[in-house]
Amino acid sequence: MKKKILAGLFLVTLICGLAFAQDSNSLQAETDASTYSAQNADTSAEEEFGFLLMNYLRDKNPNIVPVTVNFFRERQLVTEDMQMPLVGFYAELFRDKKLREKLLAEIDSLKIKSVSNFFHSVAEFDLDKFYANPEANPNVNDMFWGSYFASGKTQYLDLVIDNAVKYHDEKADMVKFLTGDSACWSLASNAQQYKEVREYLEKSRHKGEAVIDYILNTDPDEIRMNTIFFIQEQKKNGIWQ
Repeated sequence: MKKKILAGLFLVTLICGLAFAQDSNSLQAETDASTYSAQNADTSAEEEFGFLLMNYLRDKNPNIVPVTVNFFRERQLVTEDMQMPLVGFYAELFRDKKLREKLLAEIDSLKIKSVSNFFHSVAEFDLDKFYANPEANPNVNDMFWGSYFASGKTQYLDLVIDNAVKYHDEKADMVKFLTGDSACWSLASNAQQYKEVREYLEKSRHKGEAVIDYILNTDPDEIRMNTIFFIQEQKKNGIWQ
């Protein structure tokens, strides 16, 4: 299936096969990328880029530079919905100075000003400072996943898990609620696709046993529908607009 970058709160299929939007009518998920072969001669730049990001956690593919450059040569822009997960991914990746310099040089050679500006901004972004006190926002979950898929560091899973546990039962603030439930949904979705995620969730029950059991034992589609239903009820009761 041809992968696309989804509008909304990440939740881009490019990185972890998930999509979660604030508008309950636009929620959707695509999780069948595991059968994709990056060696397919008919592969588009978008498919190759998506496959590489989704699997970089495991193989640290040395083709990260040419595949990234080829993708942006074809697309010519960084759309708003791509920004948060890609900041998380590349800011983590850019801890490797040689890789950062090589990628920036190749990106600059495309002579696409907006794309160059984006990557140079990412290179200057203080990821550790931002993550030390992250805001409650579903988009920030996108950054956490991006950093996790770039590195495999469980500290980024902890940040997603913390959002799930802290905000899953939020009833006053819709943004905080969506932060919690998008975290739940993305963890459930990725736990089905990545044994590393599931195993870490199982080890993290002490953080919030009821919420983590809900994530591990509930289908992502059911989590999504539960979220939609709760939002509709809150709006019907005049609590949220």
